[in-house]
Amino acid sequence: MKISCLAGLALLCCTVSAYADPAPANGVAEKAIRASLAAWVEAANRGDYKAASVVWAPDLIGWPPEGPDDTFARESEYAKLPVKPPQTTYALAINEVIVDGSIAVVRDTWTQTTRQASAADKVETFRSFEVWRRQPDASWKISRWIDGPMQLQAAAAAAGK
Repeated sequence: MKISCLAGLALLCCTVSAYADPAPANGVAEKAIRASLAAWVEAANRGDYKAASVVWAPDLIGWPPEGPDDTFARESEYAKLPVKPPQTTYALAINEVIVDGSIAVVRDTWTQTTRQASAADKVETFRSFEVWRRQPDASWKISRWIDGPMQLQAAAAAAGK
């Protein structure tokens, strides 16, 4: 009888823990992801692509609006560049972060400003979608991303009227 009661109690404890509220862990993950994106923006805006590269997962696949797909190997090459003031800087608005266990989805809006030598700065916005995965070391990295089309800031403002 004692053994069956102990087995029943152990089974009950396992069942309760399986249904524990994941919200605290998801909240911690969301904060880590937001901090990683902020660190990426800071690093990229000072031209430090080695520091910026820590957000990329080894299985990275990214789809820009035009040009070749992005990969971890490609980002690793950017990380080898010397730190220097960049021609293009970024601002980020995170619209939504959804975390569920070991995967997260981020929906955000980027503004990139490219300095022009003989004209006004070119300011463009684009929406992006990222899939983040928890890595074996418990860090969160971007595994997949896709960017929407670039919109000139003036065109984007006119579209919102």
